[in-house]
Amino acid sequence: MINFKVFKLNYKITLVVISIIIVSVCFAYSFSFAKSEDGIKLPIIMYHSVLKSKSGNYIVHPDTLENDLKYIQSKGYSTITMTDLIGYVYNDYPLPEKPIIITFDDGYYNNLSYAVPLLHKYNMKAVISIVGQYTDNFSEVDEANLNYGHLRWKDINELITDGCIEFQNHTYNFHSIKNDRKGCKKISSESLDRYTTLLTNDITKLQNEFKENCNGYIPNTFTYPFGAISKESILIIKSLGFKASLSCTSRS
Repeated sequence: MINFKVFKLNYKITLVVISIIIVSVCFAYSFSFAKSEDGIKLPIIMYHSVLKSKSGNYIVHPDTLENDLKYIQSKGYSTITMTDLIGYVYNDYPLPEKPIIITFDDGYYNNLSYAVPLLHKYNMKAVISIVGQYTDNFSEVDEANLNYGHLRWKDINELITDGCIEFQNHTYNFHSIKNDRKGCKKISSESLDRYTTLLTNDITKLQNEFKENCNGYIPNTFTYPFGAISKESILIIKSLGFKASLSCTSRS
């Protein structure tokens, strides 16, 4: 299976990302980097859960993650955040010679327990895109569970202060496939007005919760659940002030 993480900058696609080839539970990378008048090619690696006790399409063992990080480092890549990338595109801020972005979707609690210590060990940064409802639920019950838990607001604040993690918006409560809707993609039968209202309210709710719970912090990137993007969503995301969006596709 090949997973692609697609970076979109409003309407201007200035960065094309490399594919990640997954063989069994291991990642094998084929990287390229080039700068031109149109932008750069930039690898963006997408992970989800990191666990020792389970296996699955969206779970990696900490040892596998560490091997990936060692490989990245051995090839001379330097991790950057979405803010770094946005600064490059909009303001021509400099990037390292071989930049790469490591992402973790959904905000699993085990990212804090397993991924963060490894990022520290190899002096790397990463981006975590959270689902607001998950964070609210686990914050309310104050449960920290490696197997199924999600980051609480106090965990997020700890990681923001730590500096190795940047947080982004993965919707408040659109991370599901039900009632003919995949993620936050528009249903063909619904009106544009209704869709605009639903998506705007959902995303804005999480933006506001970040601001309220994280000392004014506001994400600048929107990450599509399941990579399910629609032409209607692009304008909405842009109107909400996001500087970038992330999508993905899977194919064999």
